[in-house]
Amino acid sequence: MPHPAQIVSALADPDRLALYARVVAAGPGGLPRERAGSGEGGGAGARKSLARLVRAGLVREEGDRVVSVPEVYAAALEEHRPAVRDPADALFRDGRLSSLPVRQELRERVFARITERFFAPGMKYTEKQVNAALRSCYDDPSSMRRHLVDEGYLTRDAEGSEYRVAERG
Repeated sequence: MPHPAQIVSALADPDRLALYARVVAAGPGGLPRERAGSGEGGGAGARKSLARLVRAGLVREEGDRVVSVPEVYAAALEEHRPAVRDPADALFRDGRLSSLPVRQELRERVFARITERFFAPGMKYTEKQVNAALRSCYDDPSSMRRHLVDEGYLTRDAEGSEYRVAERG
């Protein structure tokens, strides 16, 4: 199965894109091969374009016809989907934390990820800035702020008005 980048690359050329559009527009029965080779430039250029689309898995030749292979998109994405390596990945949807895990090890991974994503070491943050950052990834920024402080990921000054990334050893 081709890599998604190969599919995009195959369609990046205007002549190949036009040929692919003609094949798709022809429907499930496909396009007669002689019509597939009669596009812009014709001749050797059209044959090269067709060969590139076949190599990318976008079309196939069936007898004297050229037909599209629409399932190539889903198959390429599925085959080249990155493996979930960090269990914390499964807890985030579109950059937002869907639920706070109960397991301590997983909570620590989530807290570390949020801290690294939104806060730079050495910088000072107001409570309003911390809440605004946390609101973009969690529905209850105040509770997340308290968790980050209680678990040692952020420090708060005595007045509670200034936050920093905690030094963790």
